[in-house]
Amino acid sequence: MTTTLALTPLSGHFAARIDTPFDELLDEASHQALRDALVEHKVLVLPGADPSIEQHIVLATVFGDAEPPQPQNPRHEDSDLVCVFDSAEGYKADRWHADETFTDTPSSGAALVMRMKPDVGGDTLWLDTEAAHDALSNGMRTLLANRRARHEIAPGVAAEHPVIRHHPVSGRPCLFVNETFVRGIVNLPPIESEAILAMLLKHLARPDFAYRHRWEEGDVVIWDNRSTQHIAMADFTGRRVVHRVGFVAEPFAA
Repeated sequence: MTTTLALTPLSGHFAARIDTPFDELLDEASHQALRDALVEHKVLVLPGADPSIEQHIVLATVFGDAEPPQPQNPRHEDSDLVCVFDSAEGYKADRWHADETFTDTPSSGAALVMRMKPDVGGDTLWLDTEAAHDALSNGMRTLLANRRARHEIAPGVAAEHPVIRHHPVSGRPCLFVNETFVRGIVNLPPIESEAILAMLLKHLARPDFAYRHRWEEGDVVIWDNRSTQHIAMADFTGRRVVHRVGFVAEPFAA
């Protein structure tokens, strides 16, 4: 028997809060509903779930195979699958990005848990890249068809991806460029690439495409990395610690 989730929309375009008890979400009867909800809403918020390390990993693997953190990212002492982002260690993610787009197969998504929060600030924002695509003019969509962008984190650590991609489950198109990793649109002259990329990044950052989460300790947020981007605000004093478990599900087509 499949569980029906208690979902409340959190913005006009995307994101939803799940009020179903956390233990029920870990039951196999809820798993398909969770996967469907993530594709539909793109960001799922579980307020105050406060999972253990083991529960955090189990929750992430509802959506796909657990993905070890990138080599440069710190791991939890009790699990190699849990990445620890601690502001006390200098960690920042204060530019818009989707995770690991500098690889040939970026992460499909992740589950993030707030373990320690500052008194004020430190919110995370997500944006809906499908809504951003849909708001482009027909002429711009035509121009971007079959264009590819170079995503790079360091010299020699890079990948190329289509500027417009289609979600592997829903089939919906999204705008797949971000300010952190994209260096240019490779099959355009450099002057055109620079101008069009700047416009696309400004377009993506429109507030009406965004959901802003004001954290409480123990909150869990799960996002679909194939249809969103995110940014962590660095507007706080004190310490901020989050745990992340990534997952690999249905990949984009090449």
